[in-house]
Amino acid sequence: MIKRNKRISNCAIVINILLLLFAILSVIFKKNPYYAVYWILVTLMLLLEVLYVWIWSKVGRNVDKHKSNTINRSFNDVTAVTVVISGLLYLAVLFYEFLDKSIKTNLFVIWIMYILLTFAILFNYLAVYNANKETKELVEKTFNKKN
Repeated sequence: MIKRNKRISNCAIVINILLLLFAILSVIFKKNPYYAVYWILVTLMLLLEVLYVWIWSKVGRNVDKHKSNTINRSFNDVTAVTVVISGLLYLAVLFYEFLDKSIKTNLFVIWIMYILLTFAILFNYLAVYNANKETKELVEKTFNKKN
């Protein structure tokens, strides 16, 4: 499980760097192939974000019935909000693309999408880190009481 999460994390970092590279290339050259690759990478980043959250939410944290539910609820709330906002933002861009054919080539849309996706990934990493830290403290507290 941890190897898979590290692969997803590494892949997300590589895609984020490529996303930044193609955002810069699309700003400099303003060519359609750069825009197309950028939006394909945005789609991959969203898929990796959902996959990362899905894999981490499968990990059981059921050490204590009440405390573990609190940890799971806070983890699920933060990650659900970031994934939903990222997805809605992406769908809004796609919807406006039907109305105005130049929105995907708008530089403000490209940079706002990049910044918000980066923040969404960072919030998910922070949620996973906090859930793991709280679970570790709960495990230490639970097993130290029994000894």
